[in-house]
Amino acid sequence: MDIKAFEPTLSNSYGYLSVAANNIGRLTLKVFDTNGRIAKKVYKDIISGVQQLDLNISDLSDGTYILNAFNGDTFIKSFKFVKQ
Repeated sequence: MDIKAFEPTLSNSYGYLSVAANNIGRLTLKVFDTNGRIAKKVYKDIISGVQQLDLNISDLSDGTYILNAFNGDTFIKSFKFVKQ
């Protein structure tokens, strides 16, 4: 599984992950605040192929966050974004 991008990096409601997967699976997304605390945890089911997944961030406080993506227990990629 490969995650190409998380866009936009500055948003007030939604971010979008571009994912390419060889088979079905479950993606775990953990959003951390600047103090290292988990602000949000989301599970997304993945199908085979290229897809765009949405992440609702409207419930987060304004600030800078780190999004870590995992396939099971395996870390895939990290993205920094700002919620305004």
